[in-house]
Amino acid sequence: MPPVGAHPKEPAIGFTRAGALWSALIAGFLILILLLIFIAQNTTSTAFKFLGWHWSLPLGVAILLAAVVGGLITVAVGTARILQLRRAAKKQHAAATRG
Repeated sequence: MPPVGAHPKEPAIGFTRAGALWSALIAGFLILILLLIFIAQNTTSTAFKFLGWHWSLPLGVAILLAAVVGGLITVAVGTARILQLRRAAKKQHAAATRG
């Protein structure tokens, strides 16, 4: 029995970037499998109309496409904001170094 206040044996290797990458890959593949099942089960063709365009897509593909476009819009807005903040920080840093 270990003495009072002693810590149990710690793992030999702690958190690593490779371990985090491996976990993220596994999670990504699980999500991909779920998406493929969703698309395979929602193959009913659905008509879409937008600004005079008419087309037909399977429902699962249309929902996935909408989610991807929404994600890309979010990334674009986030990137614009990050660039704006970097530009402001550079100006502030330049002004502070000039004195």
